[in-house]
Amino acid sequence: MLPYVIINDENCQNRNILTTPAEDVAFPLSEEDHKIIELITYQFRHEENCAGLAAPQIGFSKRIIIFSVPEEVQEYRVDATSVIPETLLINPVFKPIGNQKTLDWETCFSVSDYGGEIERYTHIYYEGFDINGNKIEGEAAGFAARLIQHEIDHINGCLYIHLLKPEARQGKLEEIRAIRQAEFAAKKEIYATNQD
Repeated sequence: MLPYVIINDENCQNRNILTTPAEDVAFPLSEEDHKIIELITYQFRHEENCAGLAAPQIGFSKRIIIFSVPEEVQEYRVDATSVIPETLLINPVFKPIGNQKTLDWETCFSVSDYGGEIERYTHIYYEGFDINGNKIEGEAAGFAARLIQHEIDHINGCLYIHLLKPEARQGKLEEIRAIRQAEFAAKKEIYATNQD
């Protein structure tokens, strides 16, 4: 497992990689790009509670992300309505579908011990390429849309903390975990009612 690049750790020497747009990946993939994909895939599969990762988080300025929405996410995310298998995207982009945004909590392996509520588009179209240069495209809503936007932001040099509004609820992980647990049941009930 590689150490994460952490923006709020003064001892982390390559933090600027997190705020610099990553380089496009050319096809066919180079040996170096194959190695980065191998490393990010390994990290993703072996990290506990990992919904997504971007190459800059493990020290590589490349436009590569990996994510999934497993069924168990529905246990703590009311808007995790679709299951997405492990997906690796190269040079991904997204476009909002409509203007609706949703406010919800986010945390990140590249932001130590902190979380906050961020507004993101509720429904998006996304596209990217697989390792063979084949185009992958789709639509995502709810948590999946949030996750994809979060990871694509990473390769654009933007972290969720850059989107935090001053009035947004935010704080240390232990504090927000308690808030989220207290609100989850009520939020789940409201969400279910709105879907009817």
